[in-house]
Amino acid sequence: MLESDYLARFRQLTRSVSWGIELPSSWKNYFQEKGPSPSYPGDGRMHPRIRLRTHGVVFFDNPLPSVPRSSRPMGVYTKDFSRQGCGFLINEQLFPEEEIRLVLPSFWTRLTVVRARRITSHCYEIGATLNQRFDPEERAFQPCAVHGPSSLPSSEASTASV
Repeated sequence: MLESDYLARFRQLTRSVSWGIELPSSWKNYFQEKGPSPSYPGDGRMHPRIRLRTHGVVFFDNPLPSVPRSSRPMGVYTKDFSRQGCGFLINEQLFPEEEIRLVLPSFWTRLTVVRARRITSHCYEIGATLNQRFDPEERAFQPCAVHGPSSLPSSEASTASV
């Protein structure tokens, strides 16, 4: 798929998803923050993070059996990226071990949720590890049933840094 087709499809998708994320009032400059993300003692992160604030769309490729999920994608706000993971905000709680697909304007990824923290009643900060990174292509937009764990062979995935 040409990158311009991917971007057009991404824009169409972002107009159709739910954007129920409620940022705290103290985060009014959220989308202006860029650059290295500060670390703190006891952080435990293996790689530095870079703040990258944009809109994205999450599909629930492999939710937990005890937590039913809609097959409809949800809008997210990205927070930061590192070599092995990313952080984002979403309007409902996710749980560790859920496998998701994050579609962004210039690439898409498969992630596994490792942590979740409630910020407001409609804003959860999610930390996820990067499983695979893909260049823009049509598969990013396919329904969840097509993207089961065995349908995306690792040989087709790019493991380049995010």
